[in-house]
Amino acid sequence: EKNVESLAISQKSEDWSPKKKKNKKKTGGGGGKKGSMNTDLGQCNSSDDEQNSRFTLEIENQTLTAVRSGNTKLFTQTIQLLQDEYGEQECYEETRKLLNKSLGDQKLSYLHFAAQGGHSGLIGKLLELGCDPSVKDKAGRVPYSIAKDKETRAAFIKSRSLHPDKYDWKKALVPEPLSQEELQQKENKEKEKKKAKQQMRKEKLKLQKEEQKQKKEEAEEKARYLALSDREKRALAAERRILAASSGENTVAKTVVLNRCFLCGQDITGKVPFTYNDNNFCSIACVKKHRTST
Repeated sequence: EKNVESLAISQKSEDWSPKKKKNKKKTGGGGGKKGSMNTDLGQCNSSDDEQNSRFTLEIENQTLTAVRSGNTKLFTQTIQLLQDEYGEQECYEETRKLLNKSLGDQKLSYLHFAAQGGHSGLIGKLLELGCDPSVKDKAGRVPYSIAKDKETRAAFIKSRSLHPDKYDWKKALVPEPLSQEELQQKENKEKEKKKAKQQMRKEKLKLQKEEQKQKKEEAEEKARYLALSDREKRALAAERRILAASSGENTVAKTVVLNRCFLCGQDITGKVPFTYNDNNFCSIACVKKHRTST
């Protein structure tokens, strides 16, 4: 009986041994599935990295286009894309990292491009979002030092007054904002300058109108003189000589033309005329024309 039981046990163990092998195979098959899952995860991670790098590149290009062209609307839309992609704190860090990136061979920041282009509306936004004004380019220049105009520099100074402790403004070479009293004095000076310019413009315009009026009157007088006959011209010249002799010549000359060219009617008062046959002419050309016509 003991021999029979031992045989039965040995048969059972033999019967189970293949099953174990099968189980091992199954286990091995499970390991293959796990390996394929790891491969799929790796592919997913690589595709996510590609998407992130593509998104970052698109954001950088769009930001650079907005800053170089001074397009405030496009810049706001680009920052909104970042806010939609990241959380509030992560978005601030990503934005700050993006805006302080050095670009190109000259190592210019976005703030350099905005200052160089004179886009004062974007400078305040860039500084508010964490774009450091003390970052230097390859030539060692900070953005303020290459600002295009007075308005652009004023945008830096205004940001310093709004955020006095946010950046190292001394390193950024941005001067301190003026006090209220200094601002008032500056405003008063600008008003006085503007008023003086307006007064000068009015006087200049008045002189121009007077000159135009005199030219118009001179043209009309010249046309009337040319319409006279030779006899009437001689009589008019004699009359004006008598008028000049009777009252001071300097007084009359201011209002009346005392002497005109006999041919073209040009005013030659106070000039030495060319005389031919008791007639006065302004030039030799007029003398020749008069001689050939007669």
